[in-house]
Amino acid sequence: MPKFKAFQEIVGWDYRKMGVYVLCNFDTTLDQDLERIYTLRDLGYTPYVMIYEKEKLKRGSDLKRLQRWVNSKTAFAAVKDFRDYK
Repeated sequence: MPKFKAFQEIVGWDYRKMGVYVLCNFDTTLDQDLERIYTLRDLGYTPYVMIYEKEKLKRGSDLKRLQRWVNSKTAFAAVKDFRDYK
């Protein structure tokens, strides 16, 4: 986290220019992925979810819903908590 903060202070960009890829489903749980996404958002970054081995997930899985929520900038800005996203 200190490196993310330092980068933001050096460049002075806002969230529109600071996108960060977040790899999910690579030996992580949904809660760990959510924690990283929330942390990046709180730091002023725009997370973009990429799912490891997405083709192996079942239809309608929570990870696919998470990806759709985060990668849709309007939905991500409107709904602050993933549990509230339908």
